[in-house]
Amino acid sequence: MVDGMTGSGKSTVMKAILDWSHTCEHRVFSLNDWEDITPPSFEDISDHDVYFTYEPTRTWIGQAIRYELSRADNPYGGRELAHALALDRQIMYRRLILPALEAGKTVIQDRGVSSSLVYQPVMPDSISLEDVLSLPGNALAMEHAPDALILTKLSAQTAHDRIASRQDDSKGVFANLTFMKQQEERFTSSWLKDLFEKHGTHLFELDTSGTLEQSQERATTLIDHILNTC
Repeated sequence: MVDGMTGSGKSTVMKAILDWSHTCEHRVFSLNDWEDITPPSFEDISDHDVYFTYEPTRTWIGQAIRYELSRADNPYGGRELAHALALDRQIMYRRLILPALEAGKTVIQDRGVSSSLVYQPVMPDSISLEDVLSLPGNALAMEHAPDALILTKLSAQTAHDRIASRQDDSKGVFANLTFMKQQEERFTSSWLKDLFEKHGTHLFELDTSGTLEQSQERATTLIDHILNTC
């Protein structure tokens, strides 16, 4: 699982993992390429080796999250988003992620339950961390916590500046600087690390504060360390 503050360079890490997959000549499925309005089931795409997922999805609940619940002009509250994201997550785990893992496949997640633990408790109309964890989709995700969680590390101000420079890239309510500073604090907190380590997850921090080339090099080195065999 790869996670981190909005604008902190997750896509750089995901590209490094995709490059690893191609180097190893793995057959890759990317949820981003799925065009059907119905989310895929593992049985539909079981002939791949590596599965790239992301959250929220772009089907069913995920589409509503992206294009309605996260609007900057009329955002929904943390409680509403928490329930929607947990349901979107539960559907994806049941239809794709868990069957793929049971079949011995590799699953690479762009965001996951870690985002909900960081974001929703500090949004307007918030929900407690305990309540976030108790939602069925989140409980399922923690029951099957990732083997590794990579957290991109960048200051909120730098991430905000990067987002502002992308004239065609809006992150809605999640790109508010005050909210991003809260994200930064929570993604680097000891409680988040302890929670995942208690579930058997190895945590890695990746500094993305340098140039794109430096971040790419660091990401490649880290991925080679984590996924050291094809």
